[in-house]
Amino acid sequence: MGPVTSYSTRALRSGPLWLMVKDAGVLSTVLPYLPWLFLPMTTGDKRDNYLRLQSKRDIAIQGILLVLHIILAILFLPALWLLPGLVFILLATLCILLTRLIAWPTQGDRIRESRMDDSTLKLSQQHTHERWVFINGICTGSSGLQQNIDRLSLLFGRKVLGIHNQSYGFISDILECLLQRCMSYSSLDVRIACEILKDQLVDEEVKKVVLVAHSQGGIIASMVVDFLLRELGGETMAKLEIYTFGSAASHFFNPPKDSIILPFNTSSTSPCIPHIEHYANEYDMVPRWGVLYAVKGIVTNRYAGHIFVRKGASGHMFVEHYLDPIFPLPGSQKNIKMKYGATEGPSKAKKGDLNGRGVEEADTYLDAIVDVDTDTQMKRKESKPKSLVQAKDKRGLAELKGLSVPRMAGAEINLPNEPVDGFGGQADGIIAAPARGKRVKELSRLWKYLGGASPVD
Repeated sequence: MGPVTSYSTRALRSGPLWLMVKDAGVLSTVLPYLPWLFLPMTTGDKRDNYLRLQSKRDIAIQGILLVLHIILAILFLPALWLLPGLVFILLATLCILLTRLIAWPTQGDRIRESRMDDSTLKLSQQHTHERWVFINGICTGSSGLQQNIDRLSLLFGRKVLGIHNQSYGFISDILECLLQRCMSYSSLDVRIACEILKDQLVDEEVKKVVLVAHSQGGIIASMVVDFLLRELGGETMAKLEIYTFGSAASHFFNPPKDSIILPFNTSSTSPCIPHIEHYANEYDMVPRWGVLYAVKGIVTNRYAGHIFVRKGASGHMFVEHYLDPIFPLPGSQKNIKMKYGATEGPSKAKKGDLNGRGVEEADTYLDAIVDVDTDTQMKRKESKPKSLVQAKDKRGLAELKGLSVPRMAGAEINLPNEPVDGFGGQADGIIAAPARGKRVKELSRLWKYLGGASPVD
């Protein structure tokens, strides 16, 4: 794709209302996967107290909000038709206030820091030049955010700053996702994240900024990148690394460094953000609406970064369905049955030293052999538009319905848009053959941070 498309969001290439209609249509096609958001429900790590008292409270509140919003959605059109305008506005305001009142116990500080034990704190002191930031997804209360950032700290040996993307119920969160995807709606979460990341990136004492995002947090991350690309230079943006899980984002831009200044110059093959990775479960409804549809369903869409797909895997919870199976805590691999993912049956753990970090080697997702999705890659390469007019999505919803769903277990990787170290190629024509036959951990950069380690740049 040309540099023009790398600098425009979907909201600038299509009418926002029509875009919302199309997005809602795509969402309706993945609703059959809704029950699989929470499955499997058991965790393989007993140290992860998944349903704590506060978490149960948050789940109960989310249930109440869901029932309330379904009732309000049913009554919306009759009320709009039958009630006088001022009465309708008054009742709508009261409903919004009621929603906020019910959701209030799940809210907390917008910015939270991870809690660390002594060993994790000691590890984090070795990385004072780094900043780690996490943005949560939909239906997450403050206690859930705290659990997420605590687990990230424990896994990677860094202090993690959590930005709370506050929830007001499943339906409200989905509506906000639509507004963000289709109208580039800058919610308070987006503005807070943008200011925090900008301050960190321009700080000369900070050498690296790692952004981790889950679910709707992926949308927020993509919007923040759009804003930062307009304000910061290529060298400053090169400090940033991005890792998403179950991302709902509809685009991810990462133009060449020199295109920050000269949008029509494509001489550089070095991207502004050197490392972007996306992890998605194949049967997770959210990435099937987000990252997976954005790459496979709209081949002309710009989506930068490695995309790791856990074939046959379901579930959307950040710790339960992503971190536990992909990046299990030391000593926990032997308890995890990879029924959905890299292997069938119990993991065969063997004592060993994983890159000198004292983590047990096991047949987990990280050990899975990747299968490069060359078909999607070739379609994206062949659809490279010569103008913005050609970039319009003419495929509609049919492409999503035609997505193949292999029944075999394993791993898949998409390399849609950016040049990656060792892979070569131009910004839209990656030679992916060297990736075939490799294990996930040979391609995953985030894995190299486990246990407080750092990748060799």
